[in-house]
Amino acid sequence: MNRFESRSRAVFDDSVEALDAHTRSRLNQARQAALAELAAPSPWRRAWLPAGAFAAAAAIAVGLWLGAGDPAAVQPQQAMTQPAPSLDDLAVVATDDELPLLDEDPEFYAWAAAQDDGVG
Repeated sequence: MNRFESRSRAVFDDSVEALDAHTRSRLNQARQAALAELAAPSPWRRAWLPAGAFAAAAAIAVGLWLGAGDPAAVQPQQAMTQPAPSLDDLAVVATDDELPLLDEDPEFYAWAAAQDDGVG
């Protein structure tokens, strides 16, 4: 136990010991009544627990049944908004050839490569 917990526990114990006998008795009776209420089986809980479980299972089943016919309902929205790459785009990336842009203005690319922009 750390120092804070030890101090908190000591202050709590002191405050409990400072209570008069009548107040301590009432607190103990309230505690015992609360524990007895928790231990006793509640007819309300017994009656509604199966109904709640059935309702949850039915909601899940309906959600799965309605979503099964629409594949877009299961896919994230971001995947639907991005266009698929075309074969021409993939061909440019897959080739080992130099890009034709380098042939258009070789002086510009030589100048750009020679510039020191302070990166690195």
